[in-house]
Amino acid sequence: MYLDKRSKAILSELIWRDSSITVEEITKKFRISRRTVYYDLDKINDWLKSNGLEIVQYFRGKGYYIPEGEREKIAKKLEVADKWEYEYSANERLAWLAIYLLTRDRPLFLEDLSELIRVSRNTTIDDLKKLKKELELSSLQLLSKRGEGYIVQGSEGDKRKAIVYYLSKLIPEPLDWHTFLSNTRALFSEERQKQTILFQELIQIQTILNECEQELNIQFADDTLNSLVLRFWLFGKRIVQGKEISMDPIEKEIINQTKEFQAAKIASKKLEQIYHVLLPEDEVYYLATHLLSAKVQYSAQANEDDETRTLKLVAEKMVTDFQAFACVSFSNKKEVEANLVLHLKPAFYRIKYGLKAENPLADQIKRKYKDVYLITKKVIHHFETLVGESVHDDEIALIAIHFGGWLKKEGLQPEKRKKAIIVCPSGIGTSTILKHQLDGLFSTVDFIDIISAREYENRSYSNVDFIVSTVPIKEAKHPTFIVNPILNDKDKERLIKKVHALTGTEQSAFRVSVDSIMGIIKQYSSIQDEKSLKLALKEYLHQPIMTKEKGEGPNLLDILKGQYVTFLNEVNDWEDAIRKAAHPLLQDKVIQPSYVHAMIQYVKKLGPYNVVVPNVALPHGKPEDGALKLGMSLLILQKPVSFSSKENHQVRLLFVLSSIDNQLHLRALSQLSELLSSRKTVVELMECKTKESVLQILSTS
Repeated sequence: MYLDKRSKAILSELIWRDSSITVEEITKKFRISRRTVYYDLDKINDWLKSNGLEIVQYFRGKGYYIPEGEREKIAKKLEVADKWEYEYSANERLAWLAIYLLTRDRPLFLEDLSELIRVSRNTTIDDLKKLKKELELSSLQLLSKRGEGYIVQGSEGDKRKAIVYYLSKLIPEPLDWHTFLSNTRALFSEERQKQTILFQELIQIQTILNECEQELNIQFADDTLNSLVLRFWLFGKRIVQGKEISMDPIEKEIINQTKEFQAAKIASKKLEQIYHVLLPEDEVYYLATHLLSAKVQYSAQANEDDETRTLKLVAEKMVTDFQAFACVSFSNKKEVEANLVLHLKPAFYRIKYGLKAENPLADQIKRKYKDVYLITKKVIHHFETLVGESVHDDEIALIAIHFGGWLKKEGLQPEKRKKAIIVCPSGIGTSTILKHQLDGLFSTVDFIDIISAREYENRSYSNVDFIVSTVPIKEAKHPTFIVNPILNDKDKERLIKKVHALTGTEQSAFRVSVDSIMGIIKQYSSIQDEKSLKLALKEYLHQPIMTKEKGEGPNLLDILKGQYVTFLNEVNDWEDAIRKAAHPLLQDKVIQPSYVHAMIQYVKKLGPYNVVVPNVALPHGKPEDGALKLGMSLLILQKPVSFSSKENHQVRLLFVLSSIDNQLHLRALSQLSELLSSRKTVVELMECKTKESVLQILSTS
């Protein structure tokens, strides 16, 4: 029997009063209604009886009191109350409010909700306001209607997602069903007979899920199994109320081919006996999505489908990149990859069907295993390309646990990581090019932010080791390296040497990498001259790492079309050059006039930041400046135009970039950066006289 904080407070008041107390006095002192007073007194008496104590007495005309001989006994009992008697945290209150409202089978008013989450009316009102904002993020509305109480409006799919999300906030680990049910109300009745029936139903659902495990030849993680039990029970409540899910026909065709759907069909027949209602076909498909998205402890499935093969390729790329960034070598890489696939498959379906990862330790992982988490963020783009959208931090933290576990198992430590900031004036083009190049050059450096020079001067960065900037900084508070937005091979080599000299990581990084490679070679071959081989590997690894293409966006030639290439002998000035270079995009309605104006204003405000290498400028604005489509144009001048009085700001090639977001252009921009890092390619482009020759160079370089 649970005794909440307010009930304890009322009981304490009764213990220490020498005289009786009336209902009116209790309502004023605790700011609750008469109905709530009677409810709390009933609860207090139930608690006293269950503990073998005398109940609260009532004296007509004077009020309630506790016999003097019982006061000391009750006080001692309160001091040793059951360990599971606790007050809900703020997050737990929001979660329970959501669950109660999403599964209610009767009207719930403010007073009902206040009693259910065991706080005052005012606190409940504040909690409901917070919950309203949270639900809006899930496309749900929290409303209060006369005669109906509080209700949640929205699609059934969004309501089910919310149930899954808020359940993840409530299920303790490890879970004791008796304690959990005893700490809840309304859903899980305090009446012993009803609670016994409920307990039996939950155990039956757990048995059905255990049979699903056997059918699929897998084992769910413990926390996932507990969550699935409660999900299926709560989904059943909604189905009984006639609130059914609707699945997309195309998704149903895909799900129909999975083993999880066959398991869901078998399970649904048994669940019908618990729900006492026939399950519609779409509900069976819906249950299958939860089996597909459930975290798995291990899997012994032998047959590989196309999806598993695709996930294996993604896992291989992720593990390979993780080793490179962490400067470690897993002794059994294939086993690491196979286990990663077990993590990726349910994550794929969670993201696909909008089911948030259940990871209450996410924040702790980010803090305690920060390096492993940051490296995982660096390699997650392979998985994001497959699922077609960004992966939530909680999912990344789950995958980081996988990598961290293998590092611990093999006694490996990631190379000590450094933190740096990129200072770049503005825009999505030059800063993106530079970051991709730097990520490729420095595997053990995390570039944690891209900011303007003014932002850097106005903000404090205490945990940064150095700065890479495309513009001079007046009062740099950290070691600073000034670079061009696009680095050629010599620039890369100089920067690598300077950074390694500053951080003292060059020798260490080479030692770890070479030793790891030597270890692999020794496993599969005999070495005639180990010393010379080590030296050759060091020389090879010392070469700058070329930035790889990233993402699945359009290629450079997909956005830089022949009709967007123009040739002129000369222009009046740099402003005229930007206008003339942008004209084809403006004419084809890729950009608006405001975009051209914005590009010019950026140069006036920030200087010639868009001169990325000698003779080449990359004017661009932000998507909100008037970009309508993804596109790029090129103006080739016979006579250079000056963007400043400095000789290295003379320009003959102007590439104008228009991008509608911060991602779609990345592949094309990465390709362009590789082309422009070659002095030979720049010279060849300046000498072109036809559009065909330009496209030929861009396609073959």
